[in-house]
Amino acid sequence: MNDGLDKYMIDDRIFSVKFSCDLQLCKGACCTIKGTIGAPLLKEEIKKFESILVTVKENLAGINCNWIDENGFYERDGNEYSLKGINNDDCVFSYYDTGIAKCAIQKAYFENKIDFIKPISCHLFPIRINGKKRNILKYEIINECNDALDKGLLEGVPVMKFVKDGIIRECGKHFYYNLEKRINI
Repeated sequence: MNDGLDKYMIDDRIFSVKFSCDLQLCKGACCTIKGTIGAPLLKEEIKKFESILVTVKENLAGINCNWIDENGFYERDGNEYSLKGINNDDCVFSYYDTGIAKCAIQKAYFENKIDFIKPISCHLFPIRINGKKRNILKYEIINECNDALDKGLLEGVPVMKFVKDGIIRECGKHFYYNLEKRINI
């Protein structure tokens, strides 16, 4: 059967773990994880960021804009890229709205100012794609998302359904719908 799934190693937890963000409780913690590197970036996303940077910065506070101007928006470690965090804290593209950290990239996208919603790693979160061939899909556990686990359990939303749009963006509709069929969601 060639349903496109056989080229991937898929963590079973994306089907079994229930997950639904609860921004009122977590306050956008995934954008503000302290002491970690920022969200992973694909090399090809960097050029996209460079083309939308001026527009996205319109939604950022001065400290973020200054940080980006002085330090850039991404860092590189070998062949790995990630967004920068201000002092290893808030993502350089985060802003606060009523005490909740939100994404300035996503805001500009929903305002129809740009055609890029956010890095694929953010769109797929809490799923991470790993491997040299980008063929390993795994669920990433972080304590900051415990409220999302509670809400997901209450709503009965598996991780896979929560990140449906990200999976389709990364792997295609054919892949997603075959994944649904295989696990009978």
